[in-house]
Amino acid sequence: MPEIALQNIHKSFGKVDVIRDVSLEIESGEFVVFVGPSGCGKSTLLRVIAGLEDVTDGSVHIAGKDVTDEEPSDRGVAMVFQSYALYPHMTVADNMSFGLRMAHRPKAEIDDKVGRAAKILQLDQLLDRKPGQLSGGQRQRVAIGRAIVRDPKVFLFDEPLSNLDAELRVQMRVEIAKLHKTLGNTMIYVTHDQTEALTLADRIVVLRGGVIEQVGSPLELYENPANAFVAGFIGSPRMNFAAGKGLPGQRIAFGGIEFDSPVEIVDGNEVSVGIRPEHLDSETGVVLPLKVELVEQLGSTTYVHGVLETGETVVAEQRAGGCGLGDTIEVRFDPKKVRLFNAAGMRLR
Repeated sequence: MPEIALQNIHKSFGKVDVIRDVSLEIESGEFVVFVGPSGCGKSTLLRVIAGLEDVTDGSVHIAGKDVTDEEPSDRGVAMVFQSYALYPHMTVADNMSFGLRMAHRPKAEIDDKVGRAAKILQLDQLLDRKPGQLSGGQRQRVAIGRAIVRDPKVFLFDEPLSNLDAELRVQMRVEIAKLHKTLGNTMIYVTHDQTEALTLADRIVVLRGGVIEQVGSPLELYENPANAFVAGFIGSPRMNFAAGKGLPGQRIAFGGIEFDSPVEIVDGNEVSVGIRPEHLDSETGVVLPLKVELVEQLGSTTYVHGVLETGETVVAEQRAGGCGLGDTIEVRFDPKKVRLFNAAGMRLR
């Protein structure tokens, strides 16, 4: 039995459809990440699970129970928001224990739960401090601790790291991953950052326009995207796309060259050819001439922005530098690494 089951969820605000017929099952102990561009409905879907938004149609089940009409406090979930929402006049310990105190839990129970959560989050030396005396990362840990003490079945994270600087985001990402391994609870995490999704998730749910485009493991989505949207969204830098055309003999014309198609293709059909920047650094394979427009040197890795003979721009990842602006270089790729998409953006297999 799945820990969470969403059945045909539809959510509208007036005449605007935000979530459209979404069905999804999340197993107990899974770390699932909702990812997609701004306005795709990922935070709304999270709030539907939490009970902070009513569904227009469909049902929400948690631990086998229909909770569609239940209050948030009765669903066995705890939510961590983008804003820390800490009480500035309270200590760390008081902020973490606030919900338990409002529920009139015994003091011994409160002290035990706060102590255990503080130890897990390395806050045990900061319990007497107030939020104004903490860093952004420490404040977010307090907000997470406030959720932990409730012993929820499910943790819901709504872009919890977006207010932190780049270095803190990396640190907190690691801490959240460790937290999941320590607690083993089901976690659902919303982000627009696909790097967070790839590094944290057991499974990723890619959303666009209130619809699920694809669900799968990070590696599955990276290597076998269902469509051009998923292919372009997952991976950094994003996948290169250029126009191609089917030729006789199962070959493809693209970027001023021809190569053997990795899948069956109809002669004369227009296709979109997708190649990831890291796949344009092969020592062997099909040669692709590229006129260099920009070189980004990032230590051990260089990203070369270039123009194909057909005028389309692509990015190639290079481990060895040496090219300059205006140079024409030859990059190589393995045709098996190419992903082809039809005019509707669907993957050709």
